[in-house]
Amino acid sequence: MKAQRESRTIHRYVTLDLHKEYVMVGVMNAAQEWVLRPRKVAMMRCHTWAAANLCQGDTVILETTGTVWAISDSVGPLVTRTVVAHAGAVRQIADARGKPDTEDLQRLFQLLIAAIVPDVWLQPAHVRTVRGLRSSCNRLGTPATMIRNRLPSNTLNTP
Repeated sequence: MKAQRESRTIHRYVTLDLHKEYVMVGVMNAAQEWVLRPRKVAMMRCHTWAAANLCQGDTVILETTGTVWAISDSVGPLVTRTVVAHAGAVRQIADARGKPDTEDLQRLFQLLIAAIVPDVWLQPAHVRTVRGLRSSCNRLGTPATMIRNRLPSNTLNTP
């Protein structure tokens, strides 16, 4: 029921395919007609592009990558709904080789409009920060523990 209520307020579907140096952007309406044809936007200009072109009534889909959380945080307040697709579960995109970026966008649109996107939980920024700090602490503690455990074995075997 909730998905049906949300779909009535959605006017446009926006796909952002993130790469290292650019973002491939495409916008379709509910009738699956291109509102904005696929184009590259430099990663440096992504935030300003989003502020100028996205509005309430849009649903944005992103594929999980290293920069997805920064983009999601800047796009989220501008749109009605943000979906982060699980890259491993979106087999159509992950397994395709030698595909153009426009085909990636088309596949993500089809999954989004059909409401069958395997999505990832969008963690609030403060939760991500705490989890990142905890992970850093765990990584820092591991080498110290390894050294502490190896030290006695090295001192016992001295000639």
